[in-house]
Amino acid sequence: MHIRDRSLAFRRVSEPAIYGVILVAGLVVIVEAEALWLVLVKVLATLMVFWIAHIYAAVVSRLGDADEESATAFERLATAVRHAFTQSWGMLLAGIIPAAVLVLGVLKVLNHQQAIWGALWLAVGVLAVLGWVGVAAWSAAASRRLLGATLTALLGVALIALKVFVH
Repeated sequence: MHIRDRSLAFRRVSEPAIYGVILVAGLVVIVEAEALWLVLVKVLATLMVFWIAHIYAAVVSRLGDADEESATAFERLATAVRHAFTQSWGMLLAGIIPAAVLVLGVLKVLNHQQAIWGALWLAVGVLAVLGWVGVAAWSAAASRRLLGATLTALLGVALIALKVFVH
């Protein structure tokens, strides 16, 4: 597989995807509530607000793109909205993965502490996968992919360390 082919295959890793996981993990660290459902609601509401803000910012910043000078206002807006959704879906999807563990806690499949720590450690795992896949887009070397996975996962480990020290 050529590097160009790999970059097309691994295009799904985006800054918003990584940001979404970090956002959710950070919220799990700082949101304190006796009721796990309240933690989940705050995490999901904040994730939605940031996702919508990311889409809005992407739309506004793309409206004046020079390559679309002859387009009508509606065409510019439609292109900008399409681009924003395409680029930002990863924030929502990747952020929901660790939040799903909180759902297991709300449903009493896991206890409160298992859900909190499970969400944090799953965030570390998701970050590792995103780091691995992101590096795989430009390098076939397993050592580079492992380094990318490790460095990206360390962001999640840093949040876990913060959780330990803050609470």
